[in-house]
Amino acid sequence: MEPYRQSIRELDLAIELGTTRVPGDGRFYVLLRGKVLGSHRTLKQAQAQYKEILTRQHWKPEPMETTRVDPSSEAVERYMDALEEYWSTSHGYRRRGGKTMYRS
Repeated sequence: MEPYRQSIRELDLAIELGTTRVPGDGRFYVLLRGKVLGSHRTLKQAQAQYKEILTRQHWKPEPMETTRVDPSSEAVERYMDALEEYWSTSHGYRRRGGKTMYRS
């Protein structure tokens, strides 16, 4: 069985299977600060306990930093990318042969 780990580093909370911190019996273990809180046969059961611990800890993820993008500059970038793609592949569509190649 392949090792599995789902964790939140700030709380030291994890679901682990087949790692060095838990027994290799094929069960999912819920760990909080290195202490085993539960052992489950399925990932779904382990995730239910994991979510319950998160709600008891009142943990919320930090909001992700977003940057505002100017729509007009985004359109220009998209156009330039398309142009670059066209010119990088256009050599493949060039006709080959001399002047008389396509005469009948």
